[in-house]
Amino acid sequence: MITTIVSATLIRQLEILHRVAIEKEFIALILCCRLQKLVKHVEVAFSSCLMNQTYLLEKVRLIHQTAGERNFHVFYQFLQAATENERNEFLLNSYTVQDFKLTNQSGTYDRRDHVVDVDMHKEMVEAMEAMDFGYDTVQQMMRLVVAVLFAGNMTFDERGDAAVLEENEASMAAAQLLGVSFDNLAASLTSKVIFARGDMIHKSLDVSQAEEANEALIKALYGALFDFVGEKINSSINAGSKSSESISPTMKRPVLGRATSSSLNIVPPGG
Repeated sequence: MITTIVSATLIRQLEILHRVAIEKEFIALILCCRLQKLVKHVEVAFSSCLMNQTYLLEKVRLIHQTAGERNFHVFYQFLQAATENERNEFLLNSYTVQDFKLTNQSGTYDRRDHVVDVDMHKEMVEAMEAMDFGYDTVQQMMRLVVAVLFAGNMTFDERGDAAVLEENEASMAAAQLLGVSFDNLAASLTSKVIFARGDMIHKSLDVSQAEEANEALIKALYGALFDFVGEKINSSINAGSKSSESISPTMKRPVLGRATSSSLNIVPPGG
């Protein structure tokens, strides 16, 4: 009897999910797959509102790619699909995937499945529109994507034992796209602050440490972007589900990383 009731409840939950959110869930997977080459885990939870959970963003892929491997798809897609206005606004000019360290290390620029990057960018933008991102938000996200690319091209010189951020096209573009001054960007990457007995001491970094700081910045920027996409997707999905029949409030939302019998785990194939 109990089994029958649970089965009927689960079937009802599936029917509600299909009616109010299944289209957006597939769109969510499209966005996640475009921003992360391989989504390790996407979770749809049955609760009072629908929830997408994504974790294990492979940030190391941002910095290093092995032979035959691409960085995250969004870089190649935007560089191929950016309009003339976008190229001018984001300081890309004639830059291609071959010109950025983050996309040219492996020498692999095309997808193994032969999917066209321009088409995939268009699909991603359409998915974002369906998830209520808005034009301005999408443009700001692409600005950040390009800023990450230019940050990957930044280089450091050594003066004495201290690293100095070279003032070149890459560093100037990264600073402008991030909305900070070159001096502030340089200071944040070539020095650290130490608090000792109430005093604040600025200590210079060497070139190796500055390069590590830049890698940390790149990972933090892209990680924040990916988290923002997840939060925006959840907000859009939940907004749609609130106007529909709510799923049983007794079903608890699972803790991050912990599977429950009331969750449907979806692991999409790598792109």
